[in-house]
Amino acid sequence: MSEDEIIERVQAVAQARGLPPPASEEAVAELEVIVGWPMPTLLRRLYLEVANGGFGPSSRVMSLTHTGQWFSEEESLLQFMREAAAHPDPSDPPRHTVPLMTLGCAVWWFVDFSTPDGRMWGWEPNSRCEQHRLFPERFTLAQWLTDWLDGNRAFPEPPPLTDCPDCQN
Repeated sequence: MSEDEIIERVQAVAQARGLPPPASEEAVAELEVIVGWPMPTLLRRLYLEVANGGFGPSSRVMSLTHTGQWFSEEESLLQFMREAAAHPDPSDPPRHTVPLMTLGCAVWWFVDFSTPDGRMWGWEPNSRCEQHRLFPERFTLAQWLTDWLDGNRAFPEPPPLTDCPDCQN
């Protein structure tokens, strides 16, 4: 599915669900400064042309700025990243991997700002050691959204771990 087709289909979902209006260019620019990388084009277009959060699987992609609606465990992505930048923790994921949607129980999907296509990452701190709790997924943002738009709720399992005595298998 092309980027324009994804935008068109997410727009229809946003209108049907009454999602908040798009975010501002200033908010996108501020997030890019905090992260240190440009937002992947598709994600940028979704926030600027479609809605300020609430799209994606289970309607839980985090709002970029506060909208009065919470689609995640966090009020907004910009607030979350401001706090992370103000109080860095060596165990935090790399800054270019940005949380996008929670699955609950501290499990998240992240999007990689250092890749133009928005490579997706998983975050599973409950059953993985510190070294492996952030792991690359086998799909990009466009593939992830296409699967959701096509009604595929069965996303792939995380990649298998190599022999790691610190991870639960």
